[in-house]
Amino acid sequence: MDVLDLDPEVLDATASIIEGYCNRQTSIMDEYLSNTSALSSEWTDDQTFGSLLEEVKRLKDNVVTLMDEIRGTYPQYFRDRAEIIRHRPTHRPKF
Repeated sequence: MDVLDLDPEVLDATASIIEGYCNRQTSIMDEYLSNTSALSSEWTDDQTFGSLLEEVKRLKDNVVTLMDEIRGTYPQYFRDRAEIIRHRPTHRPKF
């Protein structure tokens, strides 16, 4: 019979990767909005720039909301499973 090797550290690492990914996506959107806003002094058409900036803000808000949802759900899920594995009873067959 094959032995299933359950490694809680892999689950913890997965949780950290998910958090890092979400943080990075939020950071990218913050930077994108900042860079777009910085163009306002160079933009000559306020009407189109205003709608563009509003769309970027909306996009950023949607991304942040989604990343917060992911960050609030999946890392804890993987960490909880890691704890279950750490505290599971182990039975070694006697030979």
